Amino acid sequence: MKRVLKLAVLAGAVTTALAFAGNALAVQKLSVNQTPTSLTIKLTQAQSDPQPAKIQIFVPSGYTLNTSAAPGTVIGTTSGSVFARDANIPLPLSGDVVVAPPNTNAAPCFTGTHMAVWLLRLQVAGQSINLPIAVDATSGSNALLGSFQLVTCLAPADVPQGTPGRSPNGAQLLEAVFTVNNVFQVPALQTTWNALTTPYTPGTGTPNAAGTVETRALVSGGTVTIGTRVTNKKKRTLRISGKLTQAGAAVAGSQVRLSLNGKASRFTARTSPTGNYTVVLRKTGKKSVTTFQARVTVPERDITSTGCQSPSLPGVVPCVSATASGFTAVSRKVRIRL
Repeated sequence: MKRVLKLAVLAGAVTTALAFAGNALAVQKLSVNQTPTSLTIKLTQAQSDPQPAKIQIFVPSGYTLNTSAAPGTVIGTTSGSVFARDANIPLPLSGDVVVAPPNTNAAPCFTGTHMAVWLLRLQVAGQSINLPIAVDATSGSNALLGSFQLVTCLAPADVPQGTPGRSPNGAQLLEAVFTVNNVFQVPALQTTWNALTTPYTPGTGTPNAAGTVETRALVSGGTVTIGTRVTNKKKRTLRISGKLTQAGAAVAGSQVRLSLNGKASRFTARTSPTGNYTVVLRKTGKKSVTTFQARVTVPERDITSTGCQSPSLPGVVPCVSATASGFTAVSRKVRIRL
């Protein structure tokens, strides 16, 4: 006969999530998520931010790159949105990521032959747009930011209609997401991605190098620990506690759920500003052995306050935002007889 364990929550940690302050001057963000076979990069910015003239995304050291796919090969998907100035409305976009010949150019942003070129083959408002991304090894000072760089150029959106080279419909970037499959071999350790975004000077169609900003994305799994301690044998109370971290840093405001004997329970606690959580339980019924385990799923979150403390190019390019990838963590199992 199965034993029934009845538990009553006596106390738990009550905390609030940390609030992360962004940079008031710009809200560009870089997000990166990965699996062993796929890599997803997301770029976002506010409608109030100027249109990027050039975006450089730096692939951290430790990644290997597969460039063997022939031109025309579909290696992923892309989606996002733009704000169409001509119609004064946001528009969704979607499509495929397709390998292009390595000498494909998007002058004047980048020219020459590259390690690889990917086309974001987009459909927006009934129009087809091919946005090239050049893939190259880094050199010089850029080598400090990563092993490879992904570079793309956008057309100006706020110059008068009819201006040569103006973006279709005056489309201004709001969000761009692309996933590539079987292109990168990802390292097991945590990595930090960096991107440099150079905007246009408003209304001119001229890149503003002095307005370049850095954005960052931490890619890492997380860890949740668990420990148990009987606090009162007579009353049969038990204190369960642990800590949630990502890349060694505490993760606050996340809900940790306990599993009992391999089954999810209703008992939860939120992590404190130091990443700690506590649940106190009381057991009733016959004495038995119970197995406890902690589980938590953390969504992508903003870590600008800590992630931008040391810009890659201090005094030259400000770091305006940093994100941390989402993750799921499961603790070890602990058994206690009570």
